[in-house]
Amino acid sequence: MKIRTMIVDDEAPICDELEYLLKGEDDIAIVGKFSNSLEALETIRQKPCDLVLLDIKMPGLTGLEFARMLSYQPQPPLIIFITAFAEHALEAFSTPAIGYITKPVTYANLAQALEKIRAIAKRSAAVEKPALTKICVLQGSKIIPLDKQDIVLVYVKDKDVYVRTQAGEYAIALTMQEIEKILSEQNFLRVHRQYLVNLDKVSEIIPWFHGSYLLRMTDSRSEEVPVSRNKIKELKSIMGLK
Repeated sequence: MKIRTMIVDDEAPICDELEYLLKGEDDIAIVGKFSNSLEALETIRQKPCDLVLLDIKMPGLTGLEFARMLSYQPQPPLIIFITAFAEHALEAFSTPAIGYITKPVTYANLAQALEKIRAIAKRSAAVEKPALTKICVLQGSKIIPLDKQDIVLVYVKDKDVYVRTQAGEYAIALTMQEIEKILSEQNFLRVHRQYLVNLDKVSEIIPWFHGSYLLRMTDSRSEEVPVSRNKIKELKSIMGLK
């Protein structure tokens, strides 16, 4: 199994050096090198990876901010911080990071961190289940399987969870956390505690109070979904908003 790896460092020569050090690792597949952290975050949202080699001091979105945003994903990639600043180690491990290497990077200390990654990947592969292609919802006494891509939004009302498509609305016997995990590899984003939306089904992004947004969806009711403050930055990155 290949470990899909992304390199993010605002210095392009560092990215090239890390790629060179990883060249001989048969189980490592470099899926991207980025000197712009916002571009890297948008790419991970669209094409998840397994591992990120991540600098900390970067303009725009720092490595620590980047890692915290990834931690909101149901299945965030593992992170190895690679930085010249050892004083950030304690703060770094409050994120999904499992390694911390100070520059200059040597093959020996990189290889040591990779062994930890391989052990985690091996355990994950042993318990991995086939991905679900459908989600079962309830309509009266009937159980109806829906294609994931047909879902416009999922929301919570009075502690119950509902799924809405362009055709109708259905109750579902799952928690919001469970359905968010099932949809983690699709283009869905938990924009609010009560709402999980399909970003492909957004018809309009409406500026709202205090720099926030409403998302008008393509369901039968043209639902306007609020975006929480802590999700604004991620949404703007994914949707290419300035």
